[in-house]
Amino acid sequence: MGKEMIPENEITYELLASSSFLNQHNQLKPYAYQILFEQMAEQHLAKLNINVDGTMEYGLAWALISMSVEVVHPIEKGMALFGTTWHSEHRRPYFRRELQFKDAGGRVMFQGATHSVLLDLERRTVFRKNEVPFPIHEPTGVFLIEASPGFKMDADLVPVAERVAQASHIDCLGHVNNCRYGEFAYDVFTDEEQRKLNRLKRMDIHFLSELRAGDRFTMRKASEGDRIYIQGYNNTKGVVSFNIALSFHP
Repeated sequence: MGKEMIPENEITYELLASSSFLNQHNQLKPYAYQILFEQMAEQHLAKLNINVDGTMEYGLAWALISMSVEVVHPIEKGMALFGTTWHSEHRRPYFRRELQFKDAGGRVMFQGATHSVLLDLERRTVFRKNEVPFPIHEPTGVFLIEASPGFKMDADLVPVAERVAQASHIDCLGHVNNCRYGEFAYDVFTDEEQRKLNRLKRMDIHFLSELRAGDRFTMRKASEGDRIYIQGYNNTKGVVSFNIALSFHP
């Protein structure tokens, strides 16, 4: 158990669904779910002293591998959200974390799970030892949804946009921040797809390789019924950077 002895799922964080999270149809943009979780996670990891500053003392940093979200109710502009998160599983090298956001009345708005690894900052490799060098809560084994650290992209994707990773996309770890991938995906939504975001049911994002400033990448996309598949392919390195799958209620 880490320094914070209170069970993780008893710690609540208040966040706000600001107007910048909504599109012109007053519906939450997909990457806003990432931002809300990121804001909560940064506060939470800082409280436990295992945020970037804490882990960098050991030459390590958290790297997000996947995020899966199930939307229960659409979020409205200006809505106060109350989030909780906890370490649920460690299957080397993956650390799974649950997340849940409720409204002021206790109604679950969305929930999900993330998988992360610890990155050796000097070697740029994944930390694979059984024990981490800093205090961390034991996994609870309590899961909110079915989720995995990756999925196979079988959709018949077609190129829809060419992009270049810009300096504004880069975070403190020297690569494109994971929330930016959700922005890149939203940029290739049609207006019709933007209009139906209040019917978003689930979103899965898997990060396969990092993008760095100056990398050229192609956005690929496929639509099949109530599902949209989006992929970012790094042309500079010749590898897939990220995959995103979104499903909608009919």
